[in-house]
Amino acid sequence: MPRQRDGSTVERIRELLPGMPAAQRTLAELILVDPAGVARTTILDLSERCGVSTGSITRLCRALGLSGYAALRIALASDPHAPRRGTWDGEVGIDAEDGIDHVAEVVARNIGRTVAEAIAHLDLTDVERAAKLTGSAGRVLVSGVGGSATVASELQQRLYRIGVPAWDWSDPHVALTGIALSQPGDVLILFSHSGRTEEAVAMATEARKRPATTIAVTNDPSSPLAELADIALVTGVSQLGFQHEAVLARHAQLAVVDLIYITVARTALDRTTRSMEVTADAVRTRRSNAR
Repeated sequence: MPRQRDGSTVERIRELLPGMPAAQRTLAELILVDPAGVARTTILDLSERCGVSTGSITRLCRALGLSGYAALRIALASDPHAPRRGTWDGEVGIDAEDGIDHVAEVVARNIGRTVAEAIAHLDLTDVERAAKLTGSAGRVLVSGVGGSATVASELQQRLYRIGVPAWDWSDPHVALTGIALSQPGDVLILFSHSGRTEEAVAMATEARKRPATTIAVTNDPSSPLAELADIALVTGVSQLGFQHEAVLARHAQLAVVDLIYITVARTALDRTTRSMEVTADAVRTRRSNAR
């Protein structure tokens, strides 16, 4: 059994990170981003979260000179050098002295991990079913509140361009009015990362009284929004504090937008091709010819 070295566990992980095998590197990067969160996580939950075996976790512990995962949790919980939530470096993984190259590396790594994690958690059968209903809908009503509103708008614009009659409502009152007037064959797509946004839950509740099919894009399968929806597309990305709520949640939602849009587009390829040609032609004259 390797003897534990003196010094911070987090500092030791940073030191060993470049030479780690891929599975251990995934674990190590998560620990560096959220050591306190890992300290509160069971070995089975961490294994599922990172997509690695419990054996890989144990091997990382031994490489750090620790007797096992229990020892790692204790070390992280008591590590004075571990970043803490509520601080800039703890939440973002970047401190004031870091150069732009490190900033770019952290951003790319975190976005890539979030998108991969979101795709891995999604039930692709449900995604395909949601896309089929969306592509054949009489009307698609899309809505989100706050940061989710920008993602909802992105989906509406993409669908509209390929000939799907889609409306985006960020005003909850207007959205509720549209839902109340929905008809059989209409589809309502609601975005809420937490699944607990009051306005989104109110829309889903109203939709339960109406003939439209409700699709929820959320991170929490046990949330009120997921339970009210006919189809819940659950991203299930791990908590990453400031980045998670302010930035990374949007990337998880956009991964779902891409999947729905591309699936709708390819299943009605003739309509997609015609629509993209005529819309491109319509805006071509508005583009500047200046060089």
